[in-house]
Amino acid sequence: MRFASILFCLPVFAQSFEVVSIKAAEPSPANQIRMRQSSDPGMVHYSNHALRDLIRIAYRLKDFQVEGPQWIDSARFDVTGKLPAGATEQQVPEMLQSMLADRFKLVAHRDKKDHAIFALVAAKGGPKLKAAENPVADGAPRGRMSMEVDDSGAHLKAASVTLSSLSEMISRFSERPIIDMSGIQGQYDFDLVLSPEALQAARGGGAETAPSHGTVQDAVEKYGLKLEPRKAAMDTLVIDHIEKVPTEN
Repeated sequence: MRFASILFCLPVFAQSFEVVSIKAAEPSPANQIRMRQSSDPGMVHYSNHALRDLIRIAYRLKDFQVEGPQWIDSARFDVTGKLPAGATEQQVPEMLQSMLADRFKLVAHRDKKDHAIFALVAAKGGPKLKAAENPVADGAPRGRMSMEVDDSGAHLKAASVTLSSLSEMISRFSERPIIDMSGIQGQYDFDLVLSPEALQAARGGGAETAPSHGTVQDAVEKYGLKLEPRKAAMDTLVIDHIEKVPTEN
C-alpha cells in the first residue's frame, strides 16, 4: 500500500551554524563503526558520518525513512559546526537542515509509505536484559555502537542504549527496518553476535548467502526478545536533488 505524497518546499531556517567546516572523511577501520555525535561547549562534531546519517539526524528520521541515491550511504564526511550565541544542542538538527540545503543543495519532499518492518518485542518467557552499567543522563549524547570482527563473526556492542536506539542500530544488519514495539523503558548493555554469513548477507551478499543461523533475529533471542514481521505506515523523506560534493568551506 502506498499513501498519497505530501509535497512541500523544505523550509529555509534562519537558525544556522555560525561557522561550519565540511571535509571528506578518511576511511574508518573495517572493524569499527562510529555513530556517536560528540560535542564541546558551543561546538558540534560529526566524525566519519555518511551523508544519509547527516540527513536522518537533520530531519529526526531513521535510515529507512530517507530515500535517495545509493551513494549517500558511501559518501562520508567530518562536520564541525560552531553554534551561534544562545543556541542549544536541541536546535542542531535544524541547523543541519540549513547546512544541507546550503552546502549540498538538498531538495526533498515528504511522503508516507507502508513499510515491511520487524517489530522488536518481548519473547515468550519475558526479556532477559542487562541493565546499563553506566546509564547516560537525560539530554546527553547516546547511541554508541562498536563492531569487532573475528573468525566467529561480528560482535555488535552497544552500551547504555534504549531499545529504540538499539532497533535503529541493528536495522543496518536486517533486510527490514526494526522498530521497537516492546514498550520496555530504560537503558541496557548489549553484545550481539552475527555469523560471518549473516554479516556478508547484511553487506549485500545476495540470496545465495542467506544465513541459517547467527542472524539479528538469533542475536536478540539471547536477551529474551524477538522480531515479528509486520507492516507500518512511515513518514519518508524523498530526496529530489543533492550534490555529491559540498560547496567549499
